Amino acid sequence: MREPKISAGIWFLGAVGDRFVKQGYRPDISIEERFKLAGSIEGIGGLEMHHPTEISDTTYRSLKKLADDLGLAIVMVTPHLWVDPRFRYGQFSNPDARLRGEALDFAKHTLDIAHEMGAEFVCYWPAQDGYEYPFQIDYRRRLDHLAENLAAWADYNPQQKIVVEYKAYDPRSRILLPTVGQCVALLNEIDRPNLGINIETGHALIMGEELAETFSFCLRYHRLFHTHWNDNSKLFDDDLMVGTINFWETLELLFWLEEWGYDGWFGLDLFPYREQPEEAIRQSIQNLRFGAELLARVPREEFRACFQSSDAIQVAQLQRRILGGA
Repeated sequence: MREPKISAGIWFLGAVGDRFVKQGYRPDISIEERFKLAGSIEGIGGLEMHHPTEISDTTYRSLKKLADDLGLAIVMVTPHLWVDPRFRYGQFSNPDARLRGEALDFAKHTLDIAHEMGAEFVCYWPAQDGYEYPFQIDYRRRLDHLAENLAAWADYNPQQKIVVEYKAYDPRSRILLPTVGQCVALLNEIDRPNLGINIETGHALIMGEELAETFSFCLRYHRLFHTHWNDNSKLFDDDLMVGTINFWETLELLFWLEEWGYDGWFGLDLFPYREQPEEAIRQSIQNLRFGAELLARVPREEFRACFQSSDAIQVAQLQRRILGGA
């Protein structure tokens, strides 16, 4: 397996608060210090961030220069729409046409900044595009609005790649586009070549999706542009270190990304509340590399023989061989 290209979100490099300790469990550091911290970690080649909370109209140029000086690529910039109280009832799907327009205008502005920074992607997370109760939204019109704004955003600069990151719940009880299938279906309907998907492993897991199948489905339709990596207990989006809980699912995903020839970024989206973020990053990178080492113990032909036979006994033997057993 080729050495993965690793990027990290700068949002978790400072203090990370939870519902009960909102100030976090460690001292916060400046955005510039977060850039430098990322640059000091072996294996990190790129950065991801939100606008305007982590980069602003007045700081993005200097931060771009700092990233260049550190030898770090700007991988993704995301408009931080869901933290704005204006959009509590929806971002691109808001029932108020004026607010939908304001969300789109802000997304376009963020895209301009991202493009100037040389970002490979801008991201849309429909965090507030959802509901809590029956009869709360018009499903037909909400999806219409979401599709219209995504298409308009993609058409604003066809050279800039845009990714949609799906999730089932949190912060809304239900978020529109909760599964890979619904996300692919809507993007195929919109049919813009610069519009793809960022699959976050944790979001797939909480929906009970099998990681290798989900990523393969997205790759089949040429919609997988970017990936985010973490782990959880399949109950909540815990953003734990990669490969620490769902070991076999993560290992199988690494195998199939290699089979598909995926050569994009592996973005780390972690929330180490109590751990030092640089150590959580290092452990996640080591786990990705270790997974590749484990897979290399067994010739690819033996994996393919299991696929051909579908023999579960053969699979159990293969798993032991991956771990160094007989």
